[in-house]
Amino acid sequence: MQEVQIRRAYYIKLGRGGMWEADSLARNIMRIGWAKNSVADINSHNWEIIETQLRAEQKNHGAVTRDLNALREIKASTQEDVWITFHASRLWWCRLAAGQVEQDDVSKFRRVMGAWSDQDISGRVLHIADIPRTLSQLQGFRGTVCAVRAADSLHCLLSAQRSFPYHAVADARDLLISKTQAALGQLHWKDFELLVDLLFRKAGWRRLSVLGETMKYADLELEEPVTGERYQVQIKSSADAAEFHAYRDQFSGQGFRKLFFVVHNPTKTLSEANSTASVELVLPSRLATMVVDSGLVSWILAKIR
Repeated sequence: MQEVQIRRAYYIKLGRGGMWEADSLARNIMRIGWAKNSVADINSHNWEIIETQLRAEQKNHGAVTRDLNALREIKASTQEDVWITFHASRLWWCRLAAGQVEQDDVSKFRRVMGAWSDQDISGRVLHIADIPRTLSQLQGFRGTVCAVRAADSLHCLLSAQRSFPYHAVADARDLLISKTQAALGQLHWKDFELLVDLLFRKAGWRRLSVLGETMKYADLELEEPVTGERYQVQIKSSADAAEFHAYRDQFSGQGFRKLFFVVHNPTKTLSEANSTASVELVLPSRLATMVVDSGLVSWILAKIR
């Protein structure tokens, strides 16, 4: 997959309070202010005249310098640059088309090359909740334009690539899951039953039966609190494919949506077996992932030391 090349990256606030966001995105333009400065002066690079006009409007010399620099960046930006903004809880990005600054009865603007996009190059929508904080925090910027300092993060995000910190943490997590899976084999079978109970309850399910209570096909009965649907869990110290198939064939539901068949020490034949819609096989590899994601690693450590 081709990467998104970025020479420079900028964030822009589309109007005071975002008042031009929807219109800019719909019309594929980038609206800007500077109402008292002429399009002719901007396109002719008459920056001294524009600076004098800005200083006549406001006394804050720092603000004047920032406004002037922002306008110069907008005018000078090429198709090699990427511009981002935020709207409707998503990050949007574009490149500016070649051409001058224009003006209509609303504001000055530059045209966008193609269209604004709220997706990375793989088609994944760029929800603000799913992007790095180094980018989402730009929403709090009080000016009009600023350079995106986290350009590497933006490049990875738009190119549908994972960042270096992501890979480092993911590799560490994979190693922890692998070690946890090995540790599961050290648990006493009673502790293993308790662990399975803890995992399902950590996921928010309510236990309806007493752990270890004698039932024909299950050691646990659970209820999903939102839907009220009920599930059964059969916990085995060891089992083979034949035993799993027997439970799978005998399970009729009878008021339960699914049976989870959880095994501590599966045989090779069981490891190659397949779940069905109503009977799901849960082996140590999946359990180890659930342990890590549920924050029960310390519990495991306390049981095997």
